[in-house]
Parts: sequence; structure tokens; C-alpha cells
Amino acid sequence: MTTPPRRPIQRPGPGRRSWQYEVGSPACNPGRGSDHRGGPDRRPRRGRRPSGPLAVLLLVVSLALLGCGSNPPSTSPAPATSQPSRTLAPSVGPTPAPTATPDAAAVYATIQQQVEQIRGLQPRRAITPTLLDEAALHQLVVASFDKANPSGQLQAEQELLQHLGLLPGSASLVDLETQFLSGEVVGLYDPETRKLYVVSQAGQLGPTERVTYAHEFTHELQDQNFGLQDLGLDQPDQGDRALARSALVEGDATLVMQLWETEHLTAAEIGQVAGLGDLLGQLALLARMPAILVQDSLFPYTAGLQFVTALRAQGGWAAVNAAFRDPPDSTSQILHPERYLAHQRPLAVSLPAGLPAELGSGWSLPLQDTLGELQLRIWLGSQGTTADAAGVAAGWRGDRVGLYRGPDGAWAVVIATAWASPSAAAAFRDAADGVLAKLPVGTTVAGAAGPVVALASDPTVLGQVVARL
Repeated sequence: MTTPPRRPIQRPGPGRRSWQYEVGSPACNPGRGSDHRGGPDRRPRRGRRPSGPLAVLLLVVSLALLGCGSNPPSTSPAPATSQPSRTLAPSVGPTPAPTATPDAAAVYATIQQQVEQIRGLQPRRAITPTLLDEAALHQLVVASFDKANPSGQLQAEQELLQHLGLLPGSASLVDLETQFLSGEVVGLYDPETRKLYVVSQAGQLGPTERVTYAHEFTHELQDQNFGLQDLGLDQPDQGDRALARSALVEGDATLVMQLWETEHLTAAEIGQVAGLGDLLGQLALLARMPAILVQDSLFPYTAGLQFVTALRAQGGWAAVNAAFRDPPDSTSQILHPERYLAHQRPLAVSLPAGLPAELGSGWSLPLQDTLGELQLRIWLGSQGTTADAAGVAAGWRGDRVGLYRGPDGAWAVVIATAWASPSAAAAFRDAADGVLAKLPVGTTVAGAAGPVVALASDPTVLGQVVARL
């Protein structure tokens, strides 16, 4: 190390956590003042993000309609130019309701044609949606979640979040994610089984079911035209990349959903979907959830919407299509679309080689991943010690995080980082020290590419880790 580590901080104490989302953001008016040909005028698998079939959340539908329903965008025809996805266990779950009555089939066919015209893509095969009630949906979510998330990996992810102060020590990641998804998901498309599900309260096609179908049918068009499973979202140690590519997929579907609803729902129907009572209930659910789960879950829809809107502003739907062929690699590119457009890729960062062996017998590395700008922003803001967590995290250029397990309950977490400039690195180190002051044992040291954050189960283990960084 070129500079000595700062004094380890050993002050316990829980931090404040917060969650945020955007209502009626500028991206909610994607087509105002333009048409699809020229684009609109310019103006939110790892356990930290639920993985599984491409789902639309009830809160997303409500906020999209509440924030955007009063400004219908133009929907002139465009010129044509996972997070996939865990497999649904075929032997688990209830028998779904009958697929579609003749009248419902006609409604679906009409929505398909409308979405095809908006998005400028054509289907290559037919798909029949399946209606589910809430009980069937719950079983579907639980079955697919269990199948996709091995218990050992989930345990490691839970431990990492708890050590970083992002999850209470008594919390169960499985329970929280299942509760969140079961209470929020109103539609699913599974690229692996090629099945599309719409949740119906009473087996009927009301405005919520129709707008949900517009969103999920967009996923079907994406899959048939670009191959969602080719995006490589199942690699367990590339969580930031997976979240970024999920934002492309969900942002595209959310934009199409907004364009569809402003043209094909009445004001009364928009009010019904975005009803204040339902919205308050959804917000109450989010208020009970850790910020990391809420922000990760909403990010693909909110930030993804803004990202896709920016691409479409540059080059219409052709630019969005091109992004599926050259997808983003980091949440930094989603948060700052100009970085994607400038082909600014994240820097490769490595954890210390051979650290478990150097720490001694019984040490292992059960989990390593990339946090990314979004995750580091959430962490920097988690304890209420960073005034501008977003501004500090914006200097991110790369990172790697590792969870190390040792004998007798010993553990360590190491986050190696890279930053855009020395001043950006210094700002992160200062902010990280503020967060560590609220956590039991941790410090920062200077690394080869940028500051390295180290946390441990006790000061002795921390000293051993720092001596080897």
C-alpha cells in the first residue's frame, strides 16, 4: 500500500435507511412535441435484486398512469428496423384459470396490434396469455423464486447485505423478496418457458389487466426479435450488469405501456388503475421494506424508462433496438445515458488474489460480485452520513465486492473500487468512512485502482485483512 490505512472504526449503531422513487418524472412524457420517427424532445442473478420472469409491478403501473396520464404522447407508427429468467417449475403451483374467452381473445389481439404499431416490431409466433388470480400468482412467484435461487447463494447474499448495514440482522432475504413480489407483481413473462401471465382480480379484463398485457406483450416482442436469454442476465457474479440490462428490457416495456395507455385508456380508466387508495397501500408496503430491495426492484422501471427515453430521443426505436444488440454493462450507463452513448464501459477491478489462503485454514470466498454505481449510492446513503450520495457515486468507474467466511463465525467484506479521478476517489473514501463510522468494524485503505473498503467481524480479523490488501 502506498498510504497507511485509516484507523479502524469500531462504533456500533444502526443507521437510517430511506427509499425513494420518482413520480411524474420528465421521462413520463416521452413523446411530447415529436413523433416516433424523430424521437421525443429531451428533457427508477443476485439477491440484492429479485430475479425471475419479467414482471410488471402494480406500483409501476399506478405511478406511470398517475404521473403521465394527463399528457398523451404522440404515437405515430415507428419505422421497423432476463432480467430473464428463472424457469417456472411445471409441477408446482395451482392450475391457472382458463386462458381466454372468445371476447377476451379479441381484446388481447387488439392490444397486440396496437403495441406492435407503437413499438415497430412484429411477432414471429403466436402467444396465448394466461389469467391468474392472486393466490395462483403467489404460488407461481414462490415456486419460481425457490427454483432460481439456491439456498446457499441466498444465504451468502443475505450475509453480505447484513454486514454492509443494508439489511437488518434478523431479516430473511427470501421472506422479504417473496413478500415484495407477491404484493406487487401484476403480470409476468417468462422467456425460458415463453409463457405470459396476467393477474386478474375476478377473471376479467379491466384497465389494469389491459395495460399490464401491453407491458408484458412488449416483452414477448423483445424476446422474439432480440432473444432475451442472450443478454446473459443469469451470471451470478455480474449483478450490476444484470441490473443494467434488466433496466433496458423493463424501461422499453414501461415506455410502450405509457404510450399505449395514453392512447387507449379513458381518463376514468386511468384513474381506476392509479387509484389513490391502491397507491397508498403499495407505498405502505415499500415503507416496510429495506431500501436496497425497494430501489433495486424499481430501478429497472424508473431509471430504465429514462434511459430508453434518452436512446429514443437520439435515434428513435432503431436506437433502442440497437441497444439490445449492444446492451449496457453497468447501472452507471443507465443512470447516465451519455456514458452508454459514448461507449464508456466499466473498468475491470479485481479482489486481492489468494486472500482466503493468506488468511489461513477455514477461510473461503463464497460470494463475489460487482456492486456498481447504484448499489454504492444506496450504501453511501444508508446511514444518513453522506449529504450527496448520488453525486459521490457518480464518479464510479468500477468495483468488485467479496464476502469472506472464516472459522468460528469470522467474516470479512472487501470492496475494491475504481473512480473517474483522484478527487472522485477521495470523495468516495471520505463518504465511505462516514458510513463505516456507523457500522461495528471497518476501514478504508488505498488500493491500486482506488480506495478499498474493508469490514470484518472483529478488529483482529480486520487487521489481518488490511495487512494483506
